[in-house]
Amino acid sequence: MMFLNKLFILLILATSVSLSCNAENNLDKNIDITSDLIKRLVSSKAILDTSTVRQGDFNGDGLTDIAAIFMPDSVNFNTSNIKANNLWHVTGAASSDKFHKSIVIFHGRKKGWSSNDIKTHILLDYTGALETPSFELIVNHAGDNDYKNNISYLPVKLKGDLIIIPTEAGIDTYIYFDKDDYKLFEPDEMP
Repeated sequence: MMFLNKLFILLILATSVSLSCNAENNLDKNIDITSDLIKRLVSSKAILDTSTVRQGDFNGDGLTDIAAIFMPDSVNFNTSNIKANNLWHVTGAASSDKFHKSIVIFHGRKKGWSSNDIKTHILLDYTGALETPSFELIVNHAGDNDYKNNISYLPVKLKGDLIIIPTEAGIDTYIYFDKDDYKLFEPDEMP
């Protein structure tokens, strides 16, 4: 009996080490894929923030998409499959031409990530909203416990996963896909 207990413990340890190695390898693979996509489809000089690479089905088509934060070097991108817009507007603030960290979202394709016709959305930020010290890019998947509560704030019925961006004020903002474009929802501040 003692032998079986030791064997069982060893089996659990081996499984947990294997799973953590697979998760780490999967993360490294996602970072490599995202880095390649940015260099190939967006700009060879853009810089990926590797700690922000996230997966989800953001457009609700059943395929895995990739979102990440990157530092653009220009607004002249490599392909015509890129849709760029500015979601962050500060009322009364002067417009800046300075590049700030922005979000890139690559929509998955049945052909895989090597395809050159990957639909790419770039959410440019000229305000610096994504550069706060506490910044974090969170994905809320459709099956998560708090998903229904989070999407209840949105003005549309959501089909895909939700990107959540916490703010320093403690009020989460939400990025969601609506029809053919990404939108930003900023809830009213609570007094």
